[in-house]
Amino acid sequence: MKKALYVNIGSVGFTIDEDAYQTLDRYYADIRSRLYESDKQEIMEDIEARTADIFRENLNHAAQVVDIRLVKRAIAIIGSADTFGERKYDTDYTEPPRPTSERRKLYRSRTNSVIGGVCGGLADYFGIDVALVRLLMFLLIFFGGVSLWVYIILWIVIPAEQW
Repeated sequence: MKKALYVNIGSVGFTIDEDAYQTLDRYYADIRSRLYESDKQEIMEDIEARTADIFRENLNHAAQVVDIRLVKRAIAIIGSADTFGERKYDTDYTEPPRPTSERRKLYRSRTNSVIGGVCGGLADYFGIDVALVRLLMFLLIFFGGVSLWVYIILWIVIPAEQW
């Protein structure tokens, strides 16, 4: 059984195997290490857009998963990182990249929701107990001068957690 991650490449969402993701991330890091700061963002956006095009051309439908074979094919089409010049700095891969599913994002919780899920989402984001956040929110609303409008605005502004 393999882990699959959902990533955006060139503003297009793809489901990708974890080993394929790590290979692609190392490839991108190697290319970034060879580019000048002034050109880096634009060139990387172009490379990601081309990668997304290659993935879309080779996948039959959106539910299909990008595997290591397809990543290696895309790298072969785009070219090895060496074609982008000499390294400007050394890359260090002692720690594997964090999968996108572990990156912290603020969402309203659907599982820890009493009214709107704001407190549950804040608790998940900061990695603390939801009861503590609810107690703090209660104290701030009734004794701290934070009005109920702040909670309502957070309810509107913070997106709901995806299922």
